[in-house]
Amino acid sequence: MSKPEPQTAVHLAQAVEAIDAQFGQGFARQNPELVASLVQSATIEAAVATGYTAHRQALGLAEKLGGDLCETLRGLKPKFFG
Repeated sequence: MSKPEPQTAVHLAQAVEAIDAQFGQGFARQNPELVASLVQSATIEAAVATGYTAHRQALGLAEKLGGDLCETLRGLKPKFFG
């Protein structure tokens, strides 16, 4: 089984391909600053998407736990208050 390629390498390859497709073959090689900024943007976008996914998962779990807690308290109410 081969190791997965690091995301930065994937972003680099995609940036070079996109730049050359837009501006012509070899343009990426002649403009490394453009490549670097595109890789940085893709990395930031991926990090934000990962954070957003983690936030949604945590929120879903918190909602479930809150619901479970309310159900438990409703079940215990007669024992506490008669």
